[in-house]
Amino acid sequence: MRRLLSTGAVLAVLAVSAMAAIAAPASAAVPDLTGRSYVSLGDSYAAAWGLPLAATQPAAGCDQSDENYPHLVADEFGFDLDDRSCGGAVIANVVDTPQSVGGATAPVQSDALDADTDLVTLTIGGNDLGFWQLGQMCIAATAGGPVAGSLDGNVHASCAEQFVVNTPAGPVNTLETQIDQTVAPALSAALADIEARAPHAKIIVVGYPALAPDAAHTPSGGCYTSLLQGLGFRTNAYPYTNTDVELLHATQAYLDDTMAQVTEASGATYVSLLADSVAHTPCNPRDSYVNGITLSLAPDSVPVSGLPVGGIKKGAIHPNAAGAAFTSTKVSDAVRELFAEPDPTPTPTITPTPTPTDDPSPSPSPSTTESPSASVSPVPSTSATPVAAATTGALATTGTPSVAGAIGIGAAMLLVGIAMTLLLLRRAHS
Repeated sequence: MRRLLSTGAVLAVLAVSAMAAIAAPASAAVPDLTGRSYVSLGDSYAAAWGLPLAATQPAAGCDQSDENYPHLVADEFGFDLDDRSCGGAVIANVVDTPQSVGGATAPVQSDALDADTDLVTLTIGGNDLGFWQLGQMCIAATAGGPVAGSLDGNVHASCAEQFVVNTPAGPVNTLETQIDQTVAPALSAALADIEARAPHAKIIVVGYPALAPDAAHTPSGGCYTSLLQGLGFRTNAYPYTNTDVELLHATQAYLDDTMAQVTEASGATYVSLLADSVAHTPCNPRDSYVNGITLSLAPDSVPVSGLPVGGIKKGAIHPNAAGAAFTSTKVSDAVRELFAEPDPTPTPTITPTPTPTDDPSPSPSPSTTESPSASVSPVPSTSATPVAAATTGALATTGTPSVAGAIGIGAAMLLVGIAMTLLLLRRAHS
């Protein structure tokens, strides 16, 4: 009897498993991308200004590193990479304007594209907004200011009081206005140009890592650290007032949202880095994806107004090695999704249900006068086995069944299993 009860339960489990197997979606696999054409376009955040220089450059002074995210992505998948990213590039340098840099000229970046290009990544727009200039302008002497830069020649406690203006409708961040009027339309035109030049390519626009934390990741005492430490220079300082940290984060969040909207409207793919890097800004230098600011007396440092010698060490407010690795991981995830090909749906196989057999129980007592049941004994032998056999036969002869057919078969097996279990329980108690 226990064997019969188990057979009914097995039928029910098999039915449910069969329906679940049919309903499961087909998995996807990434094909071999070795040798496929990949062109990287962008500014210093793509070039990875500050990391070790690559042996070849689009032009002297582009400061492109072979440890940047395009090289890491190309190495992972085996792409044939043509990296045109160059420090200081603006959107026009991607589309139609050669870039003068370091006494040399970098050609128009999108000239590298053609109908055989398979993948394009683009990181651009920060210089159109003035990221680098803003980062220098907002450096503060103390946690309460004043800041180094001024739009009107006067001394200001923060950048916020210069870029946020009061209007009858409320405060307006003029940097956001610049994003709407300058960056957004230029990025839209650039994506149209890229699509026209590389009509078969997958296009990925990569955003910028967080340069300032949001409120949830800002310490209660603020982020400010001075450029000076004792008699020397602090490594990876973050010399911004609380007010300007809020301004920088709000502005970058607006830029990220705008870039996402423009990219999606063009039909390309946007990879945002902001949310997953907001806990890794230079405000937290021990776990940052972006360098802080370090003053240096080295001859290749970036000159700063007011310093007679030296300047800012290369790589300031740009991704470090951890930031490049983080970015490559995010981009690689997008590459897998874009190039994935569905696997053929496998034919589900169901182990045939064994024919139930009665327990070798003792013969009924001769004194029993109850006639053999015409309804109980035949049920297991005349309904369970033929249904299982018919189901197995149908799957074997038709290959992959339709979803509707598979669900019907599974449902029938489930009902038979439940009916057998109930009937055998009734017999056990009779």
